[in-house]
Amino acid sequence: MDDRTCHFCLQGANIVMTIDKDTNHGQDSGLEKGVLEEKSSAQDTPLISAKDIADFFCKNTEFFNEHPALLSELSLPHTNGGVVSLVGRQVAVLREQNKQTTKQLHELIEIARQNEELARKMHQLGLTLMDATDPKDIFATLYDNLSKNFHADRVAVRIFGDPAFIDSFAGEEFAGKDTKEISLFKTMIETRQPMCGRMKHQQQAFLFGTEADEITSSVMVPLLGSDWSGIMAIGSFNPDRFEPGMGVELLANMAEVLSFILKPWIAET
Repeated sequence: MDDRTCHFCLQGANIVMTIDKDTNHGQDSGLEKGVLEEKSSAQDTPLISAKDIADFFCKNTEFFNEHPALLSELSLPHTNGGVVSLVGRQVAVLREQNKQTTKQLHELIEIARQNEELARKMHQLGLTLMDATDPKDIFATLYDNLSKNFHADRVAVRIFGDPAFIDSFAGEEFAGKDTKEISLFKTMIETRQPMCGRMKHQQQAFLFGTEADEITSSVMVPLLGSDWSGIMAIGSFNPDRFEPGMGVELLANMAEVLSFILKPWIAET
């Protein structure tokens, strides 16, 4: 192909191509025989569309390897003005893609680091709860730790059971085995699945009392024993803090540990 007779210019979304005849040889120059045809029209209609050219290059990925001289004829508008070569544009695109990939990788590494640190703190919390001497100490330790490590504005535990001993601490956490409010959490307890997002108003009122209206997002995880059940809830004033579908595996694991620790303090029937 004689690169003196073939010129390309990419303009915006359209591709304009001019094909000059070499009068010395009397033959046409084009991309590929049969691909471009010289046509005339009174309205100067484009010979082929941009999509046709794009399809051609997609099907003939070795085209510029076979016709390297064309690369020097191609020019692309630059966002900052002027033009750049096709190779330069490709390098810029790859550089930007690499920058985005690197950023995403750093974000994933940071999330993994935070999760690892949080898992370490939750493990330490479990060990601390095991050393608690009574339910009052257990709940106080739990509330303080979750408030700090999960940035919780409010933490609540409600057990649908009674204290095991007459002289045991019987705070608001012991809602009683026959309380009617257990029906508010029936689905979650039966499915044993945590729930994130916005609670129902009755659920919030039961768990957080007079502060219920301040809670705009929350996570609830079920507590389960052989003859009792319960709820551990973390509430936030930030509506975006807990969203449906977010991972709460660490809290679910903590709920299992808490259920085991509370077991000796809850009456069995």
